[in-house]
Amino acid sequence: MTTELPLTSGYLPCIHIAQSDLTSHFSTPDGSAVSAASEIVEANEKRAAEAVQGYQLPTEFPNGDAIARVPGFMQIARKVMEKDGAHATIACLFAGTTLVSTLGMRFDDQRTKRLAFESLAQLVERKRADGVLVISELWMGVQTEIEKKLNTILLPARYHIGKKEGLVVYAVTRDGRRSEQQCFVERGANGETTCSDPVEGDPGALNIMVPVFRTWKEMESRGI
Repeated sequence: MTTELPLTSGYLPCIHIAQSDLTSHFSTPDGSAVSAASEIVEANEKRAAEAVQGYQLPTEFPNGDAIARVPGFMQIARKVMEKDGAHATIACLFAGTTLVSTLGMRFDDQRTKRLAFESLAQLVERKRADGVLVISELWMGVQTEIEKKLNTILLPARYHIGKKEGLVVYAVTRDGRRSEQQCFVERGANGETTCSDPVEGDPGALNIMVPVFRTWKEMESRGI
């Protein structure tokens, strides 16, 4: 008999070590606090049915895991964009093929955007999600000649003179798979919005998803 506890991952399974709501975030350049707010919205079947009809959405919701749902969610996102002229940033969390949570994300700058994805990573752990799909507007720019020579991106697309507005749906899974679709958004003279046919994108590094990747790695080290 012994009172020694075996440590298989370095942590006791009863200990929660994820970043909690007690964590504070500060901006390094000026030391100002960066805060986030959240609001829970209850599902409403009546409003959902009205939205399907109003946006002329497919009656069958996309199915499968996060990767499999990318084309279907892009189809829905394009219809919303063309009707409203805008699209919120939305993250969907999956456990296998089951949608376990939907999160609307709103941020005003890069600081609050990074904080929003840190909060998303915390939700990934709480829900034990193994797949994440994100719908978002974005700016798309063409690499400059210098960037092509250096094989890098020196400036984000939002700073490019010839930038174009776009819509993107991308998904990542805990087992390392990635998928992305993009389309251009055109604005007409009378304010009408048109989305181009979607094309397969290159998910690349997806630096904004680093908090999620880090969370999955930490979960793996703790055996969860």
